[in-house]
Amino acid sequence: MSSTQPTRRTNSSPLRGFDYVRLGLFLVFFVGHAFMINTCQLLVCPWLKKLAPVLDRRFNQQAERWFCTVLLASTELWAPTKLVLTGDSDLLPNGITAGRSWFTATEGCMLISNHQTYFDWIIIWILSYMEKCDGFIKIILKGELKHVPIFGWGMQFLDFIFLKRKWAEDQLTLTEHMQRIVAHDDPAWLLIFPEGTVVCKNRIEISNAYAKKMGLRKPANTLLPRAHGSHFCLEQLRGNISYVYDLTVGYEGLKKGDIPEDEYGLVSMYGKGVYPREVHIHVKRYAVADIPTDDEGFAMWMNLVFVEKDLRMDKFYELGRFPHNHDEDDAIPADKPVLHDTKDAKAHNLLLEMAFMWVQFLSIITPSYFVLRYAASAASSVLFA
Repeated sequence: MSSTQPTRRTNSSPLRGFDYVRLGLFLVFFVGHAFMINTCQLLVCPWLKKLAPVLDRRFNQQAERWFCTVLLASTELWAPTKLVLTGDSDLLPNGITAGRSWFTATEGCMLISNHQTYFDWIIIWILSYMEKCDGFIKIILKGELKHVPIFGWGMQFLDFIFLKRKWAEDQLTLTEHMQRIVAHDDPAWLLIFPEGTVVCKNRIEISNAYAKKMGLRKPANTLLPRAHGSHFCLEQLRGNISYVYDLTVGYEGLKKGDIPEDEYGLVSMYGKGVYPREVHIHVKRYAVADIPTDDEGFAMWMNLVFVEKDLRMDKFYELGRFPHNHDEDDAIPADKPVLHDTKDAKAHNLLLEMAFMWVQFLSIITPSYFVLRYAASAASSVLFA
């Protein structure tokens, strides 16, 4: 008598009966809260930006925290997972101490990461929450997302960076945004995915063809990085930030050769309940002063960073996690085992933070309703008197 293993569900698997309920509840919760945040932005930002730009920036930092609260709630309720963090020992030279941050949270930084799935930016935003920097994150996105109703409008208020992949235009966009980051004292986290998109079969073929043409090492788990935009941003920020943090993200349950976005897409995670129970992030820090300033030198540096990242992903698929010591990876110094920590990807107190967010929503929307109602009545009186 033979038994058959159940087919693993992926992002492309059809939705089942309860999946529609699960996905519907998620969309109501997620889109509904995004709509509330966007409504508050539309009510406050147009006039606040003209009258008090500093207060407008502070308001949108709070809006970023609201959205992070929604991400935390959505993940905790629909796709609960843990962040398994490993980090090079030089992050804390004297060893890990409870409560000490691996990041220079009081100053800005640039983060580069491999791009496995569209969940990457969510989990990195949650990481910034743990470092109390969830109001200061800046993400570089595709220009097409700029005009997506609610979300695109909201991200424009948050001063996220939208690129068209036309350097003549993108250079101006990046210059304006980097100048604003430099001008402010806020500890901005600039998040860049140098691969430009998530790993997929089509992009792997393009990346491998280019690697062959240029005589570069063909990566097995990543795409070749695009260095030009990252270099431009770093040179604009040089002198204002001390470190670039290199994040390597890996998802539990995957094996070498899997396409992470096919396995753990947002639909499968929030709709089908197919999500990783652990998301692994390895953190490595580079001093900005040690990173080449010229285009060619920076491109070589970035390529070496991604070669190391690709080899680290090999070890991840071999061990099911990132290696901890020299015995597991001879690239790790024998006298310097890596730091490691595990955190639940959840809010400190979800009910309290959600309640406080709604108090703030109502404190904006309620008086705005009466002001708009009075203005409409006054205008009507004048027009139809």
